[in-house]
Order: sequence, then C-alpha cells, then structure tokens
Amino acid sequence: MKLLIFTFLTLLTSSVFAVDNYGKNGAIFPDEKTANGLPYAIPCTNNGYGGYNSIACTWLEWPRDIVAYDQTQGRNIIYSNHLNGRCINGRCILSDGSTQLGNWGRDTAFTISLWYYIGESSDGKPVAYRNDGGPYVKGGKSVSYVEAGQLLWKFYKDAGVSEKLFNNTFKMRYDGGIDQFKLDEANLPEKVSESNSVKVTEASCNPQMDDDCQINKKKVPMEALGQYLPTVKVEDVESAGGYCEYPICYNSSDKPIGIR
Repeated sequence: MKLLIFTFLTLLTSSVFAVDNYGKNGAIFPDEKTANGLPYAIPCTNNGYGGYNSIACTWLEWPRDIVAYDQTQGRNIIYSNHLNGRCINGRCILSDGSTQLGNWGRDTAFTISLWYYIGESSDGKPVAYRNDGGPYVKGGKSVSYVEAGQLLWKFYKDAGVSEKLFNNTFKMRYDGGIDQFKLDEANLPEKVSESNSVKVTEASCNPQMDDDCQINKKKVPMEALGQYLPTVKVEDVESAGGYCEYPICYNSSDKPIGIR
C-alpha cells in the first residue's frame, strides 16, 4: 500500500494546551518545528493488553504544543506534537480523515509523534519511522523492534534525560519496559550485514546539520553509524594519540576508528 505524502500544513490548527514537561529535569529535546534531531525510528507500545486495540508511537508520553510562525497567515500558529487516528484495513489514517500515516495490519487506534508514520519492524511489530526514512522511503530501511528501542534509548541519553524520568518514561515506550528491552538486547544475534563487512576508510559528519554523515563518501543517517563503526571510549582514543569530533573518533593517522 502506498503511503500518502504527509503535509504538515494541514495540521497547523489550534490545539488544547498541554503542560510542557519537555524542559524539565535538565533535558534538552528538539523543538519539533522540523524533524532535525529526532530518532530515525521509535517503538510503538501496545496499550491493548495483548490485543493491539491501541498503540502509542510517541517518544515521550506527554503531548506539548508547538508554536511556529506561519508566513502565509502572517501570525503564530499552535499545533500539537501528538496526532491521533486509527488503522483500518491496513491503512493508518488521522482522525479527521485528512492524511494516511503509514500501514499496520491490525485494526487499532493510535497516537503518534509529529514527523513520523507507522510501519512494521523487521520482526513484525509496529514501529514509527521518521518521515525521511523507513520502508516507504527510497533508500530507507526497516529496523527491528529492539533496534528502534536502542535508537530511542540513545536519544534520551543524548538529551540528558534524568535517570528518574528515563526509567518512568521508557517503560511506557517499549513493550515490557526496560527489563524486556535489556533482555531483547542480550538476545540480539551478531550482525552479519553488508555494512559490517565494509572497510571504513573515510567517515565524517557535518557539524552544521544534525543528520548529515558520510561513510566512504556515501551518505548515511547518523543513527546508522553504529552499523559501520564500533563504540569507543574517548579517553582510550585520546590516550592512544587519537581524537574525537562528535560523534566519530579517529586515530593519530586521521583514520576513523569508532563512534563515541
């Protein structure tokens, strides 16, 4: 089934004001006026007690209002960062019927974060993909459910989420909570893929753009760097004469050796 192009201008209407919990506890999240800085994929949580009667595909449980200036109207407009709808006969449609936001094989109500659509993980579970990636975008790729959890986990850590908020919110973003996530991670098979077999000779990220990285002169999402380079400790790199330019670290010969 074809995913309809999602026009966010159709959503720029006044919404009910929500308490903004996003700036609390010292966390710094993207402003969501664009998709910049948002994770490539996030897991959807089953709220239907096993029956998938309702799923939540949001990276934080609380909604908030986005205030942005609309040049065509010449004024600020307010819209929610959480959207609601229903998946019926495989098509996930907004509540007002205006837009299709992906596909899921079960009939279910959904809540989803702005800039995402619903798709299927590589292991058959519902996952929200950012609009510029995933299976419905040319060159995009599917991720497994636990990989979506890993992307969300890293997003929280990079934002500086406090341990208390982290524990409270992640358990509502991943089926089975943190314990199940850790178990799923432990059971991940060793990756044997084209990306892992590639010898990385060049790697860089544009510091002026959130998601502009290249491996061997080929553009890749920042979230996918871990498929090509291992995670390294900055202190180990520096003690060996290397250096790090976030998120990539290099040896003393300027060759990429990992990500921090």
